[in-house]
Amino acid sequence: MKQNLIYLLKGLFFAALILTLATLLLAFLMMKTGWGDAVMFPMLIVFFCLSAFLGGRYFAKHAQNRRFLWGIGFGAAFFVLYAVVTYFLSPDGALLSDNAVTFLISSLAAGCVGGMLS
Repeated sequence: MKQNLIYLLKGLFFAALILTLATLLLAFLMMKTGWGDAVMFPMLIVFFCLSAFLGGRYFAKHAQNRRFLWGIGFGAAFFVLYAVVTYFLSPDGALLSDNAVTFLISSLAAGCVGGMLS
């Protein structure tokens, strides 16, 4: 059980690192190209899914069976981490409220696929 927690925390750290670097890249692209939300939001979803996929794959790789469930668990933990960080960045919840369901479904699905392919 302790090993699973360590793998979960490592996976969350690397997934958050990937998402942070991707967000910085998107902010740079938005500044240089002037692209609006219509272009940037789908790219953000793709990077969010990529982060959850890689983290779910890493976490589920260390499970013996039912890896897709471990991947879904990672996706749920990743969404909770995202929601907590978003809440502290914007206490009124404006950053999370508009697209919470989209991010929840994408993190669960990407974590599940990552778990299946581990």
